[in-house]
Amino acid sequence: MVVEDEAIVAESIASKLRKFGYGVAGPVPTGEEAVSMAEEVRPDVVLMDIHLAGTVDGIDAARDISEAFRIPVIFLTAYADEQTLERAKEAKPFGYLIKPFRERDLHATIRMAQERSRLEAELEAANHELDSFSYSVSHDLRAPLIAIDGFSRILEESYMAFLPPDGQECLQRIRQAAANMDKLVNDFLRLSRVTRASLVMDRIDISSMAIETLEELSREHEERKVIWTVQPGLTAMGDKGLLLIAMQNLLSNAWKYTGKRPEGRIEVGGVQRGQGLTLYVRDNGAGFPPEKANLLFVPLQRLHSQDEFPGNGIGLATVQRIIFRHGGKIWAEGVPDAGSTFWFTIPEPA
Repeated sequence: MVVEDEAIVAESIASKLRKFGYGVAGPVPTGEEAVSMAEEVRPDVVLMDIHLAGTVDGIDAARDISEAFRIPVIFLTAYADEQTLERAKEAKPFGYLIKPFRERDLHATIRMAQERSRLEAELEAANHELDSFSYSVSHDLRAPLIAIDGFSRILEESYMAFLPPDGQECLQRIRQAAANMDKLVNDFLRLSRVTRASLVMDRIDISSMAIETLEELSREHEERKVIWTVQPGLTAMGDKGLLLIAMQNLLSNAWKYTGKRPEGRIEVGGVQRGQGLTLYVRDNGAGFPPEKANLLFVPLQRLHSQDEFPGNGIGLATVQRIIFRHGGKIWAEGVPDAGSTFWFTIPEPA
């Protein structure tokens, strides 16, 4: 569908599209007509001028079409000033071509928009399937776990004294296994939600978030001697809820792996690299072989035994998903028995 208020230009664009074998709806000259026609014919792609006749400009019309009908919009305009570009970005277009443009550029942009639209539709369908799977996991796995936990608790409370030592140990193992499985289910569901959660962006005080998390860990583990420091003034643009989950996982990880030290040390800081800030969480814990750093963020992969350091290998995978959702990077450096450092970036919005 072509939306252009200059009749000669509109017909020229339509002619080029027919030359490439596309069916053309319109052209229409106003944003109001564009929204109405998009609802009626549901085109595969909308080619939208920005400055149109009528009271609704191309950017507002594109936003309405994209949100209401999930139709990809490509802007075709002679305007490339910063203010127009910033407004156009809010409509989430699939392309932005400056007039005059070449026929092959128009054709390539349309093909890319169609492919991106197809991939996004597949992704949305996969997410719906993932939602269904998550519900099934939550319901179908939790039901037997609740039964195992409930009946084993009854056995423990009512019949523990009648069991021989090896029977008591078996019962305790059953209860612990049920608790571990329940935590694994919860962590998988959290990992699933992190991947799909909408981001609410705000300026986040990373330093305060880290201090609050470390103070909570100190209260929960009063028997531990851990010296921790947090660099003041660390901030980032991001989703507060998701970044809190990431920070809690990173600091809980550092706390756990310093558990065999007489005096654990944890440091949260940031260094300027290029034009951005790189944050880090450093500890003097168990560390890991550098050649296995790529396995740290793989779900269920663990570099230490369950007996040595309990866990299920979901926490760092969750952190990686959160950082990726913010457009950042995360990597780790470590030396066996000499600690580790987790580095991550959260890009500032353009």
